[in-house]
Amino acid sequence: MDGKEQPKKWPNTVAFQDEYTREFMASTKEVKDGYYLFKSKTGGYTMWFPKNAVVGKGLYEKHKRDFESLTIAGDRKNENITYYIDLTYERGEQTEDMDTNLYLLSSNAYTGYNGSYSKEEYDEKVIYFAKKQEDISVDDKHDILYLFFGYVKSKHSDQGVQFIYGVDCDDAKRGCQVNVKEEEKTAKMLMKSIKFYD
Repeated sequence: MDGKEQPKKWPNTVAFQDEYTREFMASTKEVKDGYYLFKSKTGGYTMWFPKNAVVGKGLYEKHKRDFESLTIAGDRKNENITYYIDLTYERGEQTEDMDTNLYLLSSNAYTGYNGSYSKEEYDEKVIYFAKKQEDISVDDKHDILYLFFGYVKSKHSDQGVQFIYGVDCDDAKRGCQVNVKEEEKTAKMLMKSIKFYD
């Protein structure tokens, strides 16, 4: 929060009860049920932010207005589900080279994906999207990590966001039911919610 709005009492949500995460919130008002508006510290973009999540303090990196990398982590304890969102924002001509950006996103450093991306065009942006699942079971703990990822590119400026959304069981021994269709809808909704600013 940038000092404009300082309520006497913060909303009783994970996002606002975490002092570090609160710095990224544009307002205490929800933009959609369960979501606040996240504002990048570069000023380059906003995105909807789950109210039950936090920005990882030790995983944050920023270079002037041209680069920002962060991880959002959250859980839904009643469903035994944990999730994360890795966001990497860039401003510069490198965002125009989509082949390279998707190649990097597909590399083992990020998703280890070997496949193609769908492409959806909107007035302000283009979204490249793919998904995969990965068996991350250890011993008697059967677990699948579901990944939904892509690249959101501004049509009107040299800005882009690499987006990775991962979902799995919080406690693999207890197991969980990941609704893959719903999680994909959530990932796409969050990607579509990204709005760029010059």
